[in-house]
Amino acid sequence: MTARVCCSLISALFCFSVFWNTRDAEGTATKNPGSCPKPVGAGLCAEMCSGDSNCPNNQKCCSNGCGHQCMAPYKKKPGMCPSKNLKIGVCAELCSCDSNCPNNQKCCSNGCGHQCMPPHTAEKPGSCPKPIGAGVCAEMCSGDSSCPNNQKCCSNGCGRQCMLPYTEKPGVCPRTTPRMKGVCAERCSHDGDCPNDEKCCSNGCGHQCTALPKEKPGVCPMTLAGVRGPCEELCVSDFDCPRNEKCCSSICGGCLCTPAS
Repeated sequence: MTARVCCSLISALFCFSVFWNTRDAEGTATKNPGSCPKPVGAGLCAEMCSGDSNCPNNQKCCSNGCGHQCMAPYKKKPGMCPSKNLKIGVCAELCSCDSNCPNNQKCCSNGCGHQCMPPHTAEKPGSCPKPIGAGVCAEMCSGDSSCPNNQKCCSNGCGRQCMLPYTEKPGVCPRTTPRMKGVCAERCSHDGDCPNDEKCCSNGCGHQCTALPKEKPGVCPMTLAGVRGPCEELCVSDFDCPRNEKCCSSICGGCLCTPAS
């Protein structure tokens, strides 16, 4: 074998070795942790990176739908997206993954596109008040987690907004009579609309906040044996009775106004 042939073989082996070493180095190039977000549409058709090592910090070299560019890795935030029973929102892709969203918000469907929303959390205690008429036709909350303190995300008759939960206050509303007719307007929908210990009561035509009368002093007399009294409820509270009379139970199970003893 001539010296020229030996030199040629040595050169070929050297080139082959360089090729495989380079290939191995590329194959074991450091990859930043995490996964690339799914591309939304097509981005800039340019190769702005060739691997994670070209990207700053913990960014990754990801497809943008046409080329490659450095992006923050996809990191799914805890929690679940609100249910898709919302009305159709903006038909635009305002985010592609949770990492596009601030704080603890998630990238969720709005019924047509995607946008950042607070995650769905456990429903707050209490019940939503029944809507009176139609409120603002806008989705101002997506769930109880969107609302401050103990407020809930409730229907206002057209859209949704944060409201205080309905909690019935103790006591009984005064009985209305045919002669009693107040303003024909709905000034409250539940006790939570009323200040202090007032309740939302019927005024004979509409509803308004009403202060409950305090129980009259005295006690109901013992019903005499043989005196059954009426079997219907002629009163609900002492407020239904004139002067110092109290609303007392009869043997029959009804209620009637009786002078206090």
